[in-house]
Amino acid sequence: MTDLEHSDPTLRDEKDLSIVTPEDDLRDRFTYADSKRLLRKADWHILPILIFLYTSKGMDTSMTSFVATLNKGKNTNILKYLGTDTDKYAFAATVYYVTYIIFEVPSNLIVKWSTPRLHFLRITLFWSVVTMCTAAAHNIAGFLTARAFLGVAEAGLLPGMYWHLTCWYRPDEIAIRLNILAILGSFASILDSFLTYGLSFVDGHGGLAAWQWSYLVVGLLGLPFTVWIYFSYPDFPDSPPSRRQFLTHEEGAFMVARLPPNSARSSDLNVDWAAIRRELRSPLFYGFALFNLCMASCNYGLSFWLPTIISSFGLSHGATTQLLNIPTAAAFIIVTLAIAYFMDHNTRVPKPVIIYSGATGLIGMFVGMIFCKSKAGLYVLIILAQAFLAVMIAPIWVWRSQTFKGSSSAAFSLAVQNTSGQIPGLYTAQFFRSKYAPGYAVSYGVSIVFIGALVIVTSFLWYLTWHSEKETRDIARLRHAVGKDNVVAKEDVHLN
Repeated sequence: MTDLEHSDPTLRDEKDLSIVTPEDDLRDRFTYADSKRLLRKADWHILPILIFLYTSKGMDTSMTSFVATLNKGKNTNILKYLGTDTDKYAFAATVYYVTYIIFEVPSNLIVKWSTPRLHFLRITLFWSVVTMCTAAAHNIAGFLTARAFLGVAEAGLLPGMYWHLTCWYRPDEIAIRLNILAILGSFASILDSFLTYGLSFVDGHGGLAAWQWSYLVVGLLGLPFTVWIYFSYPDFPDSPPSRRQFLTHEEGAFMVARLPPNSARSSDLNVDWAAIRRELRSPLFYGFALFNLCMASCNYGLSFWLPTIISSFGLSHGATTQLLNIPTAAAFIIVTLAIAYFMDHNTRVPKPVIIYSGATGLIGMFVGMIFCKSKAGLYVLIILAQAFLAVMIAPIWVWRSQTFKGSSSAAFSLAVQNTSGQIPGLYTAQFFRSKYAPGYAVSYGVSIVFIGALVIVTSFLWYLTWHSEKETRDIARLRHAVGKDNVVAKEDVHLN
């Protein structure tokens, strides 16, 4: 679509009348207000379940970091209980990510075949059981085994969620919805802080240490969600009523028709091997995967050891130390939501520009951490680092959602991109080993190198997606403009 067509409604109308498609007919029968009403309906049926689901998952994933600081100096501290040290304990992240990486792609490739509802049900039930079984570990070998099985259980959850959202929402309205899920890891950290703080007072009750109670409680939280998912979670906009459908047949057809032509649909093949082969030949496929690898490499190690690092500052003592982790998570959540809202409502700023801004700020924070000697100052810098990290990573999944070509393309690409972001979990926990304490200059220096690589990859991706990224913003601006007249725009982005 040309700029002239944007500015001249007459030319746009002539173009619309030349080719009338079934999708155009559906868009004519519904108004812009109708689309907003149906989106709100979809939000209430989809997002609450995904939010509770991923928050619960995030709690059992990050619990390993929080229980390490529980009841320090006592025999019931997890390190003493398992007879291990911090360096060996760091392998809890490594073994989790090994199995997660191996099973991520196969798990996500079958999401359409199994249906989203049963896909999420399987994952939730499996991880809940594994998390509760973790409390039975009596040595480091048993603990690491449980973590390995947890990686198997949770593989395919986040990319499956992202994939399912692309079946319901357009790329120019998905930012806030995708990033609500992205922040839940940080929100889960807040809940873990409160949970471990509270359970520190029941240490030894029932013959269980506080860290064992933590895993039991978090595992039990997932079980009610399996019932909720089975009876309430919908599959696709145009699914039959038996699939927990909450839309009429015509409403469901309209929700599909308003999606861009390249979006995932229920009518696509369950597994389209030709589409997967096309992805394997695409430079975008490798570029976005490399972005996630660099992003996670500069962040995961700090995230894993963050509770321990904050505890080492000595700003607080005892159980209240857990509460110092809350401001860092809150900063990430607030900034992520603000950036997501901005992307959904501002069509002028390209997403790579937002990424550059976050990367620049994060480098500044890491440099400050290397040279800052004040413990209070370091704590403030860590909070600000989480805010700039949010700015840097909030646009990436939204940007990627503009480039998919069908269901299998989306499922495969999302799984591989998310998997590439898990690979750093194999080694980044080692960046912040105790020998680099207390300044962690080497650790932050390595993180800065990865941010620099991320900026280069971002430039490469922007070059490849210049036209589609700009056209997506142009279409969003047009949709908002004609929406003021309660009209649904017919123009859309068409990928070559």
